[in-house]
Amino acid sequence: MNNRFLIIFLLCVISSVFTFAQSNIDLIGEWHNAEKDVVITLFEDGKTISGKITWMRFPNDKDGRPKKDSLNSDKNLRNREIMGMKIISSFSHIAGKVWDNGSLYNYKKGKIYTGMITLQDSNTLELRGYTGFSFIGSSSIWTRNLHEDDLLIGTRAKEKKDLLIQLRKDLIEIMQRIENISIQPAKEIIEKIEKENLLILLKEDLNGIINKIEKAEH
Repeated sequence: MNNRFLIIFLLCVISSVFTFAQSNIDLIGEWHNAEKDVVITLFEDGKTISGKITWMRFPNDKDGRPKKDSLNSDKNLRNREIMGMKIISSFSHIAGKVWDNGSLYNYKKGKIYTGMITLQDSNTLELRGYTGFSFIGSSSIWTRNLHEDDLLIGTRAKEKKDLLIQLRKDLIEIMQRIENISIQPAKEIIEKIEKENLLILLKEDLNGIINKIEKAEH
C-alpha cells in the first residue's frame, strides 16, 4: 500500500515539473527592450525564468571602453560590465501567461524592482517593475528578437512543447488508473494487481515516458 501512494506522489511531482517546463518554454529566447537598444536573452533557471543582456546597440562609452554598471547602489558592483549582466531573476510561472515575484534590475537607474511578466502573444510581452504593490509601478513592452533561424528554432520548440503536453496527458492517465484502483478494498487491489500484471504495465508505461523524455532532449 505504501508503494502505491509513493508512486502516486512521484507521478504528481513529475507532472508538476512538466507543467512548469511547458509554460516556461513560451518565454525562452531573445527579446528587445522597449527602446530596442538592448537584447535580453531569457532562459530557464531551475523552475524559474532569468535573463541577461546579450546585445547592446552602444556597448562602449565615449572612450571606447565597455560600459560599466556605474549607477549601482552597491559600490562593489560598479566596475562590472553591463554586457552579459543578469538583469532578470527568478520569475515564477503563476498562471496562464503570467510570471511574477521576480527581480528586475534597471541598470539605467541603478535600481532593483520586483517584476511581473505578462505574455501578450508569442512575440510580445509586458514587463512591469514595481516596489511594494504591483499597481504602483511602470510597464514596458518587449518584442521577440526574430532572425533567420527562428522558423526552424520555433518549429523545434513547438515540437518539444507538444511532446511535453502529451507526456503530461500520459502521466495523468496513469495517475487516474492508479486512483481508480486505490478506492477498492485492499484485498481486491492485491488480487487485481496480481491478476492483471498492473505493476509490469505501469513499468512499461513509465519506460515509454522516459523514452519520450530522452527524445525531447535531442
